[in-house]
Amino acid sequence: MKETCLGIIRDGNFLLFIRKIRGLGAGYLTFPGGKVEEGETPEQCITREVNEEIKVNIESFRKVAEILFIHGEEAEKMHVFLITKFTGIPTKTDEAIPMWLNEPIYEEMWADDKIWLPKVLNGENVCCEFYFSADWTYFKGGHCNSCEFT
Repeated sequence: MKETCLGIIRDGNFLLFIRKIRGLGAGYLTFPGGKVEEGETPEQCITREVNEEIKVNIESFRKVAEILFIHGEEAEKMHVFLITKFTGIPTKTDEAIPMWLNEPIYEEMWADDKIWLPKVLNGENVCCEFYFSADWTYFKGGHCNSCEFT
């Protein structure tokens, strides 16, 4: 199964979003992340992806969500991390435009974000399952439950 990682950077009341420039989700407001490469852990993935996408080095983070996406006949698992300590200044790259916001703009985000993100931002750890069309254009629904990570 394909695995991905996503990093929510929080600094006080602000969240570091990115405007995705290319690839799946181009144009959407989201968070840094990407594919877990062969031989890489999700933790290594988020460290690498955040640096590649916005030139920030993360120092303190913890897993807050695990999301199973089923799109058509395929499935992938996304590991979501809350990042609370980092160094560097978020910088635009060819993949992303970083921006600090004090709240999500759900109308500009993936449809599932409005289900799981408020729970995570309120301190809950969640395990979710969401369904999309094979080409990711249609959100069919899904659910989240509280869960624990070690």
